[in-house]
Amino acid sequence: MIKEKLMGAWKLVSNLVTDEDGVTIHSMGEGATGLICYTNDGWMSVQIQAANRPRYDIPDMELGTDEQTLAVARSTFFYAGRVTVDEENQVVYHDLEFCLVPNWIGSRQKRYVRFEDDGNVLVLSTDRYRMGKDGKLRIGTLHWRKA
Repeated sequence: MIKEKLMGAWKLVSNLVTDEDGVTIHSMGEGATGLICYTNDGWMSVQIQAANRPRYDIPDMELGTDEQTLAVARSTFFYAGRVTVDEENQVVYHDLEFCLVPNWIGSRQKRYVRFEDDGNVLVLSTDRYRMGKDGKLRIGTLHWRKA
């Protein structure tokens, strides 16, 4: 069952986005790292960060310059909330209570689920959605390895 297989922590292997023209990119750049966790009591959280994120001049959350804070925000993504599994359709729903993008709070994120490598790799993919300044349709595919 999907629910049992999901439980625990998974480390990001790749975060790919493919547009309607078939062009695939690493959405947070190559070498991005991240962790997605699913709990037995129905919660999930995900954090992804680009490789080589800029450091603050002073290592204090409130003392980064505006430029440093903007660069860090653009190279980081997170959300968390309740999770529902649709076993029949092999879908997991993330109902967001927390998110870097405030507009996503209260949204339901649908992810198609499959497992590879004898269950050691979790693959989550999105429906087609419009993203970016060019407005192209894209599909996100994230690969995670059991932590």
